[in-house]
Amino acid sequence: MRAAVIYYSKTGRTRQVALYISKKLAELGVHTNTYEIRQVKEYSNRFLHLNPKVIYNTLSGRLVEIRGLAGFNPEAFDVLILGTPIWIGRIAPAMRSFIRRYKGKVTKPVACFATSGLRRDYASMFKVVLESLGYRVIACMSISDFTKDRSAVDHFVSEVIEYLRASR
Repeated sequence: MRAAVIYYSKTGRTRQVALYISKKLAELGVHTNTYEIRQVKEYSNRFLHLNPKVIYNTLSGRLVEIRGLAGFNPEAFDVLILGTPIWIGRIAPAMRSFIRRYKGKVTKPVACFATSGLRRDYASMFKVVLESLGYRVIACMSISDFTKDRSAVDHFVSEVIEYLRASR
């Protein structure tokens, strides 16, 4: 069983969840590759929520140039796990660029998670976006506080494991 965890993280919140998922999958015998997407022209860390370029790119749906996928082949995996922060109620531009780039090229199922400081179900919105692009989503999860939501992350991992075992 092989899984790819692909995520974008600017502040570290999404990275924390992605690395935990990768670790749990590996502990359960899943060969896992982890890819952190980066923007070629990254936003400054200072006052991210007030950065005009962040606001414009996020609200306009603009795609950005991404890197961090060296050697990535979606067909080499049984499942892809996609993680994104939510900015202004939307998927971060780097993840939006990834899912657009691979639209029609991913035949394997995906699981998705969204991180946000707000306790809202942004993962369902992420799932709808993915499905509208032709992805087959098997699980989704929203996280606002990793410490408080760890059991939800464990449940998400168990859903992915259950799918992998059933598809063998």
